[in-house]
Amino acid sequence: MTVTLFAAVVISTLASSVYGYPRFQQEIPNGDKVPKPCETSTIWSGVGHLNQAGRGPLNPFGRDFQSNGLKWTSTVCQKDSDGDGLSNGQELGDPNCVWTPGQAPARTQNLTHPGFPERQC
Repeated sequence: MTVTLFAAVVISTLASSVYGYPRFQQEIPNGDKVPKPCETSTIWSGVGHLNQAGRGPLNPFGRDFQSNGLKWTSTVCQKDSDGDGLSNGQELGDPNCVWTPGQAPARTQNLTHPGFPERQC
């Protein structure tokens, strides 16, 4: 019984670590295309987290997104979470802050990460 319970907890934890963030990727423009800072050929799947794969502590963008109810709004879009001089919307391809889930963003290339300032590269 103990082994079965342990196995269930492990499987549940692994499943949540693999499937915990894709839902949030759909809540921001280009959420599944955000590049790793300083290594743009790699995707940063956990956009709002310090950990590239997600889970764990949030980065500045993740904290702003969370404090806004996990919704992409003009407030989050216009904010410069990482302090690099570009709004979150500019970094994620929604410079006019008009994107809504399910729509194509204005831009899908030349994206940058809204949680880490690229000037540190």
